[in-house]
Amino acid sequence: MNGLVTSFKSTEQRDLLCGYRSPSTATPTQSAASQLPVEKFMRNIFSTLDFSQQHLPSSHRLLALALGLCVSFSASADTTTLTFANTTRGSSITPVAMPFPIARSGDLSYQTILNYHTIDGTAHAGTDFTAGSGVLALPASAANGALPITLSANIGNGSDLSFQLQVDGATGIGLAVTAAAQTAFTTGNNPASVIVADINGDGLADLIVANSGSNSVSVLLNTTAPGATTPTFSAQHAFATGSSPDAVAVADINGDGKPDLIVANNASNNLSVLLNTTANGATIPTFSAQQTFSAGTGPSSVTVADINGDGKPDLIVANYGDGTVSVLRNTTATSATTSSFAAQQTFVTGLSAQAVSAADVNGDGRADLIVANYSDNTVSVLLNTTTPGAASTPSFAAQHTFATGSHPYSVTTTDVNGDGKLDLVIANFSSQNISVLLNTTTPGATTPSFAAGQTFATGSNPDFVSAADVNGDGKPDLLVANLLGNTLSVLLNTTVPGATAPSFATQQSFATGTSPQSIAIVDINGDGKPDFITANYNSSSVSVILNTATLGTATAGFATQQTFPTGSQTVFVTSADFNGDGKTDLLEVNYGVNTVSVLLNNTAAGASIPSFAARQSVTSGSSPYAAAAADLNGDGKPDLIIANYGDNDVSVLFNTTATGATTLTFASPQTFATGNFTQSIAIADLNGDGKPDLIVQSATDGNISVLLNTTATGAATPTFAVRQNFAVGSIAFFVAAADVNGDGKPDLIVANDGSNNVSVLLNTSSAGILSFAAQQTFGVGGNPKSVAITDLNGDGKPDIIVANNSDNSLSLLRNTSTPGTLSFAAAQTFAAATNSGALFVSVTSADVNGDGKPDLILTDYIGKKVLRLLNTTAPGATTLSFAAAQSFVVGTSPAWVTAADVNGDGKPDLIVANRGDSTLSVLLNTQYQVAIAGSPTTGTIVHDYIFANGFE
Repeated sequence: MNGLVTSFKSTEQRDLLCGYRSPSTATPTQSAASQLPVEKFMRNIFSTLDFSQQHLPSSHRLLALALGLCVSFSASADTTTLTFANTTRGSSITPVAMPFPIARSGDLSYQTILNYHTIDGTAHAGTDFTAGSGVLALPASAANGALPITLSANIGNGSDLSFQLQVDGATGIGLAVTAAAQTAFTTGNNPASVIVADINGDGLADLIVANSGSNSVSVLLNTTAPGATTPTFSAQHAFATGSSPDAVAVADINGDGKPDLIVANNASNNLSVLLNTTANGATIPTFSAQQTFSAGTGPSSVTVADINGDGKPDLIVANYGDGTVSVLRNTTATSATTSSFAAQQTFVTGLSAQAVSAADVNGDGRADLIVANYSDNTVSVLLNTTTPGAASTPSFAAQHTFATGSHPYSVTTTDVNGDGKLDLVIANFSSQNISVLLNTTTPGATTPSFAAGQTFATGSNPDFVSAADVNGDGKPDLLVANLLGNTLSVLLNTTVPGATAPSFATQQSFATGTSPQSIAIVDINGDGKPDFITANYNSSSVSVILNTATLGTATAGFATQQTFPTGSQTVFVTSADFNGDGKTDLLEVNYGVNTVSVLLNNTAAGASIPSFAARQSVTSGSSPYAAAAADLNGDGKPDLIIANYGDNDVSVLFNTTATGATTLTFASPQTFATGNFTQSIAIADLNGDGKPDLIVQSATDGNISVLLNTTATGAATPTFAVRQNFAVGSIAFFVAAADVNGDGKPDLIVANDGSNNVSVLLNTSSAGILSFAAQQTFGVGGNPKSVAITDLNGDGKPDIIVANNSDNSLSLLRNTSTPGTLSFAAAQTFAAATNSGALFVSVTSADVNGDGKPDLILTDYIGKKVLRLLNTTAPGATTLSFAAAQSFVVGTSPAWVTAADVNGDGKPDLIVANRGDSTLSVLLNTQYQVAIAGSPTTGTIVHDYIFANGFE
């Protein structure tokens, strides 16, 4: 029966899964969201007939028949389901729309975007209907909608014809942006560029402005209170540069933990480097006098990237006057008071190289160069071919050019469609638009490729573009400065993950000062929302525009777990991209069989079900307990580091996998001695030399061990200095690294299972020599097993979260440190358990609902679940607060949880290592997720005539 529509009501939150049976087949068709045959549910549902009528010209008859079989299944409350049904429409003597009806259920609080195309049947595109492919938006709150396909004019009375409508994908979109009126702050003359960095280590984002007309850079220290509705900054402090500074960048040039300034001087054809000498917490910034380094003719843009893999930021500058980019290799010694760079190496670009960006275009782990060429309306891509090594001379393949709009003025990179590849976005000054070029480069390819640019309207004469998720839906949105429009345009990303064509909402405009020429994006007031800053060239000011949008949704959940088999007794899991394809792979530790395994991610962008290849395993030492991934030799590939509990050592395996390969390869393990019963690893550059060092705990030695990385860049064998031990509490169980006092150096935080406290060791290393202050301890709950570190209240200071095993609680230590003094408020305790027999062993943090605040996720080892606590803390609050815990079922004895974006939709998913049943559970974040039911669906064109005496 073609007109069967079934429904099932329940008090539970459910999604609808729809299928249909066409007249030509006896087999029901189902949406891909379920693997269960429709017939299985027939005994439990009631059917009704649903007919609808639409008005057509009197000479034609329309048989309106809704068609679809729907069943329900348990789903998360924050998912929207779009249910499509077959439809019919009478032919007409003029073109007429055939609307395919859409029922929308679940969370209707956000807009839904879908991509679709038509499929020929007995009706043919171009003859019987207009070929359809495109994007449809369904507004928030709408429970119903329609997708119209235009039918061609037809006066025949032949057989009915049919075609299909296929939905290719759909996604939810966050709310439109709202913003406070701009607040202006005085700069030097003709500010041409603005960037943000924490100059004085107080956790707040300060402003740095290149003043083209004053030959200076201005620094404005942020004094905004957390949660304030009006931004405040200190008066500018100006520092001399070269002539006509047109661009500024920041990077830690000398490895002392402080952000230094790099300025492109357009009229003096050089770069200025100003080393930051500001004291931690100082109210007045200080910098060393500029040092200058030669560039090409008319440098107009500067950026930084590690070109040769030695861990030091190199300088890249676009030279407008001679159509080149210059690369200056950083040779500065760690903590040196003067900077040094090798002579520039120049590479040919298009005409009038206006802007440069550095990003890995082909997934080989190296920073490639992307240049906007103003005069020939192209963008150049130069693939990095530099041999890893501290003394290596930078080398790049000859440029490949791609067409843009008229007079490209700015370029940035971001993953627009969630496929793991960095796409190009260009501001076209004379076209009044931006171009988006989707990256189609094969991982590891020696020739880059991009789809033809798609353009989107902006304001007048766009001269700068940047990307950030401004509305909390996980998608990178675009912000454009319009020079002659005196506005900032925000284009919300409406691209469906994995789509082959980008889409963006119509621009929203916000007033700026006169002639905005640069944009910075950062959370100025600690409310978790990215705010907007523009440098206004002709009003000698910067505008700060606070983001007042409502981020995230009221509900945030996770799909039912998908499980993947592992080895025996899986005790740990983390993530990294091991083969350079842009997808998050999983690394898990098998305590029971002395192996670690990698599961390569095969999940399609935006997919509702994760997919991973069969695990590939390598041998570890005895009883491995934890692992980490880090590029130890600077070749751009994440290597394996394994903590072997039974052998009292760590194994290091260099990654030798070819980019994009489906078979992983690793060098033979090299082992390095640790203390007794090593079961936790942290990775950080402790001495500022640009190399990731290893920190491991020793359960019974009362200390932690540091192994400084001495591996040469590009080396085939790892080397480490003799380990150095530092005293901590009793039975150290877990170690983490983070800068807790704002001096730019990673400190060490240790959970002491035996003494029920955490140790904090402040990093006092200088000039590359490792040292730590004596531990300071802070009491927590019983038997702390795991630590997470994040800023819970938006005050710019990282707080400490501890999972306590024996009393089933979380201890929250709010950071109250001031410059020169480490302090934490007394621990707040949260009893997050939903059952009396809970046993907490792992905690992590991630913003799971997109509201800009870090939430907490922890494992309940006994209860076979993970718990999620949404952060409800007000910015700057002295009391931390969280919503009641919500639990999600996982495997047996969940030992570890981590958060990562598995399906490329921009939202953190959960991955859990289940020791008891030797599996991994993957729970996809369902916020803004859209389920599709009843696709493909069929449209039938009815060709019956109506005569005066009735129907024939």
